[in-house]
Amino acid sequence: MSEDGPPRLRRPENGNSERDSSKLGKARADIKEKVSSLKLKKGESSLSSKVSSFKPNKISTGKHEKEGPRKLRVPHTQANEKSSSKDIRTKFLKTMGQKPVWSIIGIVILIILVAGAALWIAGDKNQTNTGNNTTQHVVNSTNHYNNGNISFDYPAGWNVTNGTSSSLIVSVSQDENNSFSILQEELLTRNFTYKVAKWRSNILEKGIIYYEGDLTIDNATAYELEANYKPGDKVFTTRGIALQKNNTAYFIIFVFDKALLDYKSEMDTVINSFHVNI
Repeated sequence: MSEDGPPRLRRPENGNSERDSSKLGKARADIKEKVSSLKLKKGESSLSSKVSSFKPNKISTGKHEKEGPRKLRVPHTQANEKSSSKDIRTKFLKTMGQKPVWSIIGIVILIILVAGAALWIAGDKNQTNTGNNTTQHVVNSTNHYNNGNISFDYPAGWNVTNGTSSSLIVSVSQDENNSFSILQEELLTRNFTYKVAKWRSNILEKGIIYYEGDLTIDNATAYELEANYKPGDKVFTTRGIALQKNNTAYFIIFVFDKALLDYKSEMDTVINSFHVNI
C-alpha cells in the first residue's frame, strides 16, 4: 500500500464486468431507498423536542409583564432591613400580649410597689431597733443598793428609804402609790413554811390571791404570789416573793396602782439582781 493516498479501484479484467456493474447498480439503489426512508423526520422530531426543552415557560401576564422584568436586589439591602424590623416588631407585640403600653405601665407600677415595700420594711426595722435601744437604755439605767447584808439593782430615779424597824430593811418608791419593800424575819423556833402561811393570811384579810407558784432567785427556790390588795378605799396590785437564806426569811413585796404587767421590767431588774451576802 502506498502512503500517498488510498488505493485506486481497478476494472475487472475478466469478462464479467457487465454482470458486476448491474449488481453494483442494484446495491446503490437499495442503499438510496434505505436512506430516503429515513428522511431525518425522526431526527428532526428528536432535535425539536430537545431544543424546545430549553425554551422558557410562558410567563403569565400581570404586574411584572406591564412593568418590565423584575430587578435583582443586592443582598442585605433596605428591603431586608424593613422586613427584619417588621418581624422584630411583630415578635415584640406578641411577647407583650399585643398591649405594650399597658404592659409597660404594669411593670412600672410593680417596681414602685416593690420599692415602696422595701423602704417601708427598712423604716419599720429602723424604728424597731430604735425602740429596742430605748427600752434597753431604760432597763440598764439603774442604781445599785448594798447595805452589807443584801444587795440589788433598782430603776434610776426611784427613791430609797432605809427601814425604821427591825423587820423592814429598805423601801424603794417611784411615787406614793408605786413602790417595793424588802423585809427579813429570823426564823428562830419557827420554820419557813409557817412564816409564809402567816404572810398569806395577812394578805387574804384585805385582798384576793389569784396566783401562787415557785421561782428561782439568788440560786434558791422561792415562793411567790400575785394578788389584788385593798387596804383602804383604793385597790392595789401586789406581787410578793419569799425565800430562805440560812435561818432568815426574806420578803420582797411590790405594790402598784397599775397592772403588774406595766412594771414587769422594773420587777425583773430587782429580782434578777437580788443577792444575800453570807
